[in-house]
Amino acid sequence: MGDLKLNRTLGFWAAYSASVGLVVSGTAMVVLGNGYGIGGPAFSIIALISLFIILSVALSYSEMAAMIPGAGMVGEYTLPALGKLPAIFAVLAGYIVLVGTDGGTNMIVGGQSFETLTGVPWYIAVIVILIFLSAINLLGVSVFGKVQSVLAISMMALLGIVGLLGLLGIGTQEQLATAPPFSPITWKEQMGTLGIAIWLYIGMEFVAPLAEEIKNPGRNIPLAMLFGCFTIWLVDLLFGLGVTKYIALDELAASTIPHVDGAAAMLGNTGLVLMGIVSIIAAITTCDTYLAAVPRMLYGLAKEGLLPKAFAYLHPKTRTPWVGIFTVIGLTMIVLVYAFANNANIDFVTTMISVACSTWLMSYIITQVDVLILRKKYPNAHRPFKTPLYPLPQIVGIVACVYMIYTLYVDFTVLKISAIVIAILIALSIAYLKGTGQKLFQPVPLEKVFEGIQKRSELDEAYTSESTNSK
Repeated sequence: MGDLKLNRTLGFWAAYSASVGLVVSGTAMVVLGNGYGIGGPAFSIIALISLFIILSVALSYSEMAAMIPGAGMVGEYTLPALGKLPAIFAVLAGYIVLVGTDGGTNMIVGGQSFETLTGVPWYIAVIVILIFLSAINLLGVSVFGKVQSVLAISMMALLGIVGLLGLLGIGTQEQLATAPPFSPITWKEQMGTLGIAIWLYIGMEFVAPLAEEIKNPGRNIPLAMLFGCFTIWLVDLLFGLGVTKYIALDELAASTIPHVDGAAAMLGNTGLVLMGIVSIIAAITTCDTYLAAVPRMLYGLAKEGLLPKAFAYLHPKTRTPWVGIFTVIGLTMIVLVYAFANNANIDFVTTMISVACSTWLMSYIITQVDVLILRKKYPNAHRPFKTPLYPLPQIVGIVACVYMIYTLYVDFTVLKISAIVIAILIALSIAYLKGTGQKLFQPVPLEKVFEGIQKRSELDEAYTSESTNSK
């Protein structure tokens, strides 16, 4: 049982699908529609600026994932840079809180879209989808890769086709008699939408925890993240510019489902059905990505003694981390049960998502700090991918993340709840490390981190040998 390793079977397209699967979510499409409603076609420029910011963060994740291709992701990047307490905090604060709020919420959005199309109650649709996704993730990562690739690429294609139809003016409905103003607000106000525009791309790093199951991770993970960000920007651009030719900007800005309203204004009932399908697929790919990525983060940390050993269990036949998968299912069910008891009123949950986003951004900052520290501590370590223009992307990324956290903490409720959540996570982490006799801030030597990855991973010998010897 102890010699079992994760199975390296995923290629580039599975990695790409894991990268975009979480980003293109129901909430991201709402941000896209509202963004174009508020900023008009000029929002395309804000989206482009946001793309450059997220690419700065993606470059840091690419360098770290290629250099330390472990399932523990940011946890294992942080061990040799800042020590064990920051490593645990980066994973728990960045991703466990997120799954406990956003995971269930996106499922509800998808379930409600299914109910609109078919009349089947949303909670029944959600339960069926959750059982289906749990089964394919328990069965093996190759099953996840095939399903995720088909769904994510289909979703991107549908969004792009709808946007292209609108941009070319060949929708089935009448276009607006007067074209909308390019920028209905001042450029200072445009820059104020930067904080929401970043959500069009956030989550691209969810491919990194699959590092021990992706072929040639030093090449495929950076390529998947960077190509994923570019294609999301292109699809969003087509869709945003397309819908603004058919629906008034103020209607887009005020809508709670602007992507659906925009598609309906362009294609009538066909648009409603297409966007309903896209919303359902988005919910499925988001939940599927959570079920694939987060259990592997927990697995990686547990193998290094930073979490209880139960999370390091692999099923002997499927070689998948069952305890972590069932943990993610349980976290997702919290929001679903809460929403069911409150007739799908999830106002409190949306506040908690803001809390999760703030701690998620803290995890982004820690990853970029890891790059800066490890470049200095281990200048000659093997890096299959190196950030161009170093350290400019890291500086830009850190400043941008701090600014976005500030915009979230303007809401005092979010700040208060976030402080409580952070205090609880730190207290639990300290209690576990002290209880197991581990030091809080002493960095782990890089060769020790590599030894742990080599023991549990099917990295080819040339890769691991070069990484170890080059230190």
